[in-house]
Amino acid sequence: VAEGMVLEGFAITRAVHDRYHAARRNPFNEIECSDHYARAMASYGTFISACGFEAHGPSGRIGFAPRLTPENFRAPFTAAGGWGTYEQQRAGRTQFHSLTVKHGNVRVRTLAVELAGGANVSSVTAVIGERILPAKVTQDGSRVEVKFDQIQLLTTKAKLEISIALLA
Repeated sequence: VAEGMVLEGFAITRAVHDRYHAARRNPFNEIECSDHYARAMASYGTFISACGFEAHGPSGRIGFAPRLTPENFRAPFTAAGGWGTYEQQRAGRTQFHSLTVKHGNVRVRTLAVELAGGANVSSVTAVIGERILPAKVTQDGSRVEVKFDQIQLLTTKAKLEISIALLA
């Protein structure tokens, strides 16, 4: 899934799940997934790859590159200090991203995202609540990094919203 072979990755995950289904076997012993107690983590690895999720707590970097429905995507995420929801939507020449913390706190200095194929950034707006954040943007192909001057500490119910306007 992480290498772009989404259907093949899902097929393998499903085959392993079916082989060790709890109704037929011990649900905590999948030989293909490091044997004992790895079942939940095997599926979680597929989920993380499908979200294109990456995080580095000390630097405050978090990123997403959804492999499924990137034009309208929503998924939970976990970080060192908390967890929440990531949303991404594409509408016309704008791509919207939001991180909402549901519990704890999440440190964000850099948010990395994927743009629609071949698109280039025109401008970026980042806000937490009603506070506009100054941000620097770099683009390498379809990968965009929005970097803040300092780490933003998102606490419970805080929402970081980023709008990326794309060139025509």
